[in-house]
Amino acid sequence: MTEEEKEKAKSYSTSFRLNEIANARLMTFCEFTGMNKSEVVKAAISQFIAPTLQNANVIPPSYNPRAHTCVDNIIISKDIMNCNTEAKNKDAKKEQTHAWFQAFWEVCKNQQFARRVVKTIRLNWDELAELDPKIVAEKYNQHFHEKGNYAKHPNSWLNDGGYDNVVNNSVSTHGLNFDVTTKHPDD
Repeated sequence: MTEEEKEKAKSYSTSFRLNEIANARLMTFCEFTGMNKSEVVKAAISQFIAPTLQNANVIPPSYNPRAHTCVDNIIISKDIMNCNTEAKNKDAKKEQTHAWFQAFWEVCKNQQFARRVVKTIRLNWDELAELDPKIVAEKYNQHFHEKGNYAKHPNSWLNDGGYDNVVNNSVSTHGLNFDVTTKHPDD
C-alpha cells in the first residue's frame, strides 16, 4: 500500500451532542433507512455541507450513499431532490405571478384588495399566464369606467373572467346601467 493510499484510507473520529428531539429524529431516520448514524452524518456532509465549501473535497465524489426506506423502498435522496425541484418550480411560479400582478396593478385604476388580486392571479394562473397584464388592466379600467360605483373589484372581475367579455355598446339600455356583454368572438 502506497503512502497516498494509506492517507486516503485514514478515517477521523468526530463526536457531537444532540438534544433529545434531534437524537430521536436521527434514530427514526436510521430505522427507516437502515443506515447507521455515521453513514447518515457522512451523507449529510456530502449532500449539504460539502457543496458550500466550494472545491473542498470533504468526501470523495465516488461516495454517494443511497438511503432506502424499510417500508416501500423509496430512494430518499431522490425524494429530497424532487422536493427541491418542486420548491424551485413553486418559487418560479410565485415570481411570475408577482411580476404579472405588478404589471397589472400599475395600470389598474381601482387598486383595492391587492392581496385578493394576487391570490386570484395565482388561482387562475393557467388562463392569465398567456395574457398581457397591461391589456387586461386596460380592459378592467374600461369596465370600471363604464360601471362606476357598480363595477366589480379587480379580484372579482379577474376571477369571473371579465377579461373575456366584450361590451356590446349597440344594445340600448334606455339609460339603465346593465352589464350587457357577449362572449369574445375568438371563443
